[in-house]
Amino acid sequence: MYITFVVVFILLFAGRMLIAVASLRCVSSVNHDGCVSSYNLSSEYLGYTYEVLMWPADGHDAGQASFSVVTSASTTSTKVRARFPPGSARCVIEFGAVRLDCGQTVDFTLLGAETATFTSTTADLSGTLVEASAPVAVYAANSHVTIGPSNITDSTSEQLFPLSAWGREFVVAPVPDNGQSGYSLRVTCARSVNVSIDVAGVVHQLTRQRPLTVDFPDNRPAYVNVVDGSAVQLVQFVRGATSPADGGAPAALVVPAVNRFNDVYSLTTSSGYVDYVSIVTRRTDVGGLRLNGQPLSVSSAWLNVDGRTDWVTAAVPLPAATSHTLEHAGRQQFGAYSYGYVRGQCAYAQPAGASLPRQVINSPVHCPRRPWSRGYDLHWHLCACLFICSFFLRTIYQKPTQLGSPNLCVCVWGT
Repeated sequence: MYITFVVVFILLFAGRMLIAVASLRCVSSVNHDGCVSSYNLSSEYLGYTYEVLMWPADGHDAGQASFSVVTSASTTSTKVRARFPPGSARCVIEFGAVRLDCGQTVDFTLLGAETATFTSTTADLSGTLVEASAPVAVYAANSHVTIGPSNITDSTSEQLFPLSAWGREFVVAPVPDNGQSGYSLRVTCARSVNVSIDVAGVVHQLTRQRPLTVDFPDNRPAYVNVVDGSAVQLVQFVRGATSPADGGAPAALVVPAVNRFNDVYSLTTSSGYVDYVSIVTRRTDVGGLRLNGQPLSVSSAWLNVDGRTDWVTAAVPLPAATSHTLEHAGRQQFGAYSYGYVRGQCAYAQPAGASLPRQVINSPVHCPRRPWSRGYDLHWHLCACLFICSFFLRTIYQKPTQLGSPNLCVCVWGT
């Protein structure tokens, strides 16, 4: 049987949602808040379809994995569908006051500047597909997480790229000052099948809605490319320091594909961190790199990436609390990744910039017809549930600006 149960739930509390509400700030500046640094993509770069990719929750102390779907303040109403991948029997996902299982699908509606957050202390939420009727932002986060064998815990947060910004070729740089601890890579392909990728010379077959994890404890650079199939998503996870010589702590970097590189980047550092910018470029383009208008000076040698490509990489330290412009005099595109840490405590990692598509293919939420065992088309009933519920709430709350966000309708079904 395709549909096993239906739950219609309206969350009301003094005229407000029980789900957190937040505004999407369209800024590109770096914000260091304790041990967390994140960035926000401008609304013109948001997309309709995403796949969640994060480090799995391991039940460690207060550890928790979560992802959030955020609508723009200019959006009046957005229908969203979240498809969770199959998981173990102990999988529990919390959505406000609603408890979900892995393998379920949930439809809901968000009004302007609203946020829906899903959390779990037991499940890997990676592989969850998020489809929306209007452009949204999706953030993935871990709290109190350990990555690798280290006992260093930290929180990670990254804004994911939409499927329209995925790619087929990636160049991964080593983590500065983490030579004996390294990093891990996770790759996903959404619902695509027959996708194979080459990771540092080893070919792997991907499974839809299932992340592939490859560890690099030796911290060497890596070249990743799609051998067969569609574009993929790649995130680099910094492993906590396992040696006194290393400064690493858990952090996550959404790696832009090579075709998303820019020829100029604006960099900002904050006080209290050891800051770097890691550069990946073709060897023939090294001579054209400029930092604040001056030829780039690299204290260590450029490293070959995998020894079988013309890509090279180097890390450049940046003074604290400063701003910089990194560019190529010949307008050749290259990659730049920002990284900073407080030794033994925390770290952040993020792309210094990316050339993301402004025009994305609309992939709205559809209500496909699928027969049910009793002859009812229950998917259409679920969509009707959302429409009627939203209409009912809007009829009651004529002035939502005075009463707060007018609440959430959720229709859940299992498979």
